[in-house]
Amino acid sequence: MKKIILLILAVILAFPTFASDSEKRPKSKYLSADSVTTYRHYKWSDNWFMGFFGGVNHSLSENNRFGKFKKSMGPEIGFGIGKYFSPSFGFRMRTSWAQQKSRANAEAIAAYPDVYAGKHDFYRFNMGTIFFDALFNFTQMCHPMRQSRFNIIGIAGIGGNSTWGFSDYVKNWPQSGYVVDTSSGIYFAMHAGLLASYKLSERWDIAAEITANATDDAYNGVKDDRRYDCYVYGVIGFIHHFKDQYGDRRFKTVTVTNQAEIQHLNEQINELRKQPAPVVQKDTIRENEVLDMTVNFYIDKWYISDLQRPNIQKVVDFLNEHPEVNLIITGYADVQTAYPAYNWRLSIRRAEAVYKVLVNDYNVNPDRIRVDYKGDTIQPYQIKNEWNRVVVFITEKPKAEKTEN
Repeated sequence: MKKIILLILAVILAFPTFASDSEKRPKSKYLSADSVTTYRHYKWSDNWFMGFFGGVNHSLSENNRFGKFKKSMGPEIGFGIGKYFSPSFGFRMRTSWAQQKSRANAEAIAAYPDVYAGKHDFYRFNMGTIFFDALFNFTQMCHPMRQSRFNIIGIAGIGGNSTWGFSDYVKNWPQSGYVVDTSSGIYFAMHAGLLASYKLSERWDIAAEITANATDDAYNGVKDDRRYDCYVYGVIGFIHHFKDQYGDRRFKTVTVTNQAEIQHLNEQINELRKQPAPVVQKDTIRENEVLDMTVNFYIDKWYISDLQRPNIQKVVDFLNEHPEVNLIITGYADVQTAYPAYNWRLSIRRAEAVYKVLVNDYNVNPDRIRVDYKGDTIQPYQIKNEWNRVVVFITEKPKAEKTEN
């Protein structure tokens, strides 16, 4: 049994390699001008869940294989709470109570048939468990950008068992028979298994779980010549998903389909600014004027996608047509993405990314542009939060003119 558990653990722990590969594949779409699909940005407080379950356990400890299968089973109920860091990987804390059963050996039963008669060949004891589990959603790993109603999830965890409350009659068993230490104890444990869940609604899943467990040989009051004792449990229950920052209970994707959609977004932003139409005439250029040219970014990203290259070209054209004007490249981050310090760095990276593209790819004179950044301290667009993932361009006079003035 020990070898089986270690094999299951090895298989499950090997899956992150495949998971990382499958999750990296969709990121290549960021370089495509046709479509982009990515998950929203989530915080530590998002994607939490809570589960309740009940079922049975079956001990594989000493001598149980010689008794009736049904007699060695006991009830189990429990509770778990956890979080998914991504659609394919999560964490769970699981605690449960179980009634375990173990059995005297055949030699003792044969020697003292009156003592072990009837149901007294088995004895009961209570067991409390706590495990800290890694969860691997195999279904999501195979389909990274698709949410399935039915999911198969691998479980691998470590924790502990506490045992107490042994049957009173074991104290009367002959000392020359089968001796059970009825004192309570706490023992290290590890387990691996599978959980199958089905989505009933946005709020609830129904789930079934089967897990193989290994713990110290002494947990059932009898220390044999083995290092581990084993038991399995099978339970069913319900999983409740809590709301995230967006008011949803599941991972959601964001898709941008083409350049026309990006252009439409830019036009909406310009309209909300309530500023003049595109600046194209030299005599209309004023200092500290926000141009109708923007570079938009995906959530929590700062690289320039192919979808934004036409907007970069507009900036280059403007500088060529208006040599008497310089530009300030100002980066922003939306206030819902993360915390202020993180958003400050994000806005810096966005502004610097645009600066490097202009200088390195389009040969813009670096003296004609300078970088500024606001983090999330200023939100230029109040209608939609996602519009603030942006770099805007503000006109200013060349340094020479400022000095003369």
